[in-house]
Amino acid sequence: METNAVKIKCPCCGAILAVKMQPGIENKNVTCPVCKESSSFKLFKKIAEKNEEHTEYPNQDEETNYKTKEETETGLGLNFTLGKLMIPIKGFPSFQLKIGKNIIGREASASEASCRLPMSDNRRMSREHLVIDVKKVPGKGFVHYASLYKQKVNDTFINNERLEYGDCIILNHGDLIKLPDITVKFEIPDEEGTEF
Repeated sequence: METNAVKIKCPCCGAILAVKMQPGIENKNVTCPVCKESSSFKLFKKIAEKNEEHTEYPNQDEETNYKTKEETETGLGLNFTLGKLMIPIKGFPSFQLKIGKNIIGREASASEASCRLPMSDNRRMSREHLVIDVKKVPGKGFVHYASLYKQKVNDTFINNERLEYGDCIILNHGDLIKLPDITVKFEIPDEEGTEF
């Protein structure tokens, strides 16, 4: 890397970018080539140079390196596996997320949800309430984005932050998704976590 270039981390998707330092860049916007989001240069985290190149992921610990059996066998070396939702309903298994759109909602005969949660007679959760979009980012692994399915739904929180329509939040291991009448936990299977 040239001496007048610096590595920065995208605040939206966590991609590591190399940018050429120019006078006044601190007051400009940078568009991430991975997620296509434009953010102020000041929001990008500077990455310290290391002797060895490696891929980073949003909120990744230095010692953490996740690989699925398939990734290890094929030598792809991606850092994360697909996440899953831990559902605190007796007899209801965890829900394994898949690449693409995963729609979470209450159980109903006319629902397009891929994860349908039994809610007895309570109907505060919509039939299609939340979307977790899983994308495979080349060289980075899987990124899990949470957003509301439609504009008018009852209050939904990720940890203690209210999710607004149009928000696209990157999920991290251990995040609590507070849906109406039920809280589910997002987990990345290879990461050690506490019991729900």
